[in-house]
Amino acid sequence: MNSRNIKKLVATSFLLLAGLTSLHAHAHGKLESSSPKAAEVLDQSPKEIRIQFNENLEETFSKIKLLDAKKNALALDKSIIDKTNPKIISVAVPNLSAGDYQVQWTVMTQDGHKTKGTFSFKVK
Repeated sequence: MNSRNIKKLVATSFLLLAGLTSLHAHAHGKLESSSPKAAEVLDQSPKEIRIQFNENLEETFSKIKLLDAKKNALALDKSIIDKTNPKIISVAVPNLSAGDYQVQWTVMTQDGHKTKGTFSFKVK
């Protein structure tokens, strides 16, 4: 192999490695579904908030908060990760009166990436 071919091989290897590293660096937990759904209008209070992600979650660093229309946090039990599907986090919800509510979630995936988000729903 001449030096020109070696340089091409090194450059190609470097680009490939950089591309793979970039793909891994952007792999974060993404919300796939929720119950209630974002912007859903419910006839009655939900019994729980349940959120599914695309990656397994770490229970110690994952939680769900619920805020009322005045942005007051409601008292909730500890959020739990589903034992049969560790991509799902849930929390029991007390009986909610009519109004607007905001769900705030913070999760850590098993590979150590943290992510957070919000969505709202309404009870008639």
